[in-house]
Order: sequence, then C-alpha cells, then structure tokens
Amino acid sequence: MRTSARLKAWLTLRGLRTLALRLREQCANALGVAQWLHDQPSIARVVYPGLPDHPNHDLAQQLFRADYFGGMVSFELRDAAEPEVFRFMERLKLIQTATSLGDVYSLLLYPAASSHHALGREERLRQGIGDGLVRLSVGIEDVEDVIADLRQALYTP
Repeated sequence: MRTSARLKAWLTLRGLRTLALRLREQCANALGVAQWLHDQPSIARVVYPGLPDHPNHDLAQQLFRADYFGGMVSFELRDAAEPEVFRFMERLKLIQTATSLGDVYSLLLYPAASSHHALGREERLRQGIGDGLVRLSVGIEDVEDVIADLRQALYTP
C-alpha cells in the first residue's frame, strides 16, 4: 500500500473516532441557532426541520434520532436583496463565507450567487430561494459564539 493511501486510511479512521461527538455538537448547535434566528425581527423565515413550524417537522421526528436534525440552517434576511446580504456576510467575524458547506467550522453560503446562480430569479423563487436567503452550515464552535457573531452582523449598521 502506498504511503498516501495509508495516510488517507489513518485520517479516515481518526475522523471516525470523533464523528459521534462532532455530529452531536453540530446538531445541538444548529437547533440552538435556528431557535435564536426564529425569534429575530430581522429574519423573515428560518428553514430547519428541528423547528416545530417546519412543514416536514413531524416526518423529520420520525426519520431522525431525537434532536439530530442536521447542521444546515437556512434563513432569509427580512427585506434583503444581494447588497444587504453581502453587507451582512462581510460583517461576520467567526462564521466564514464559503462556496461549499460541511465542516467543523460554521460556514455561510449565499445560494443566489453560488449554488443556484445559474437559475433565473423566477426559478429560484419558485424553489423557495429568495434574494435574502442564506445557508448556514453550523459547526462545533460554542453555540453562544456563533449566535453572537450572527447578532453583531445582523444588528451592526
């Protein structure tokens, strides 16, 4: 076996040892962030299957282990278009903007300018992706730090 294959195997095994811990923290953090966002006047809507008002919440409760609704939270900034979303993103200090999601760090993506940029605005809107929608892959940082970063980015003029 080549050294690079051994290294990859070792890294995979090392990652598997902490997978349960990382998943537990990520899901708990995502739920905490989603609940906080849900109560913010500057947020038009929050999309997270762990919230009772999600249209598929009952199904998610059947499919997923208790409180393991994933680490992805989508939310829409109220009355925001691309310029307001970009200003919000520029104010983030802890949360990193990214073009892909899923890490131990909290990462934010603007679908209208990245994953769904090839779609026309009408098609994006039909799919529920408004001009103010962002996707947050919540990491395993302290949830209060993630919320504090969102708070300062949302409410800094």
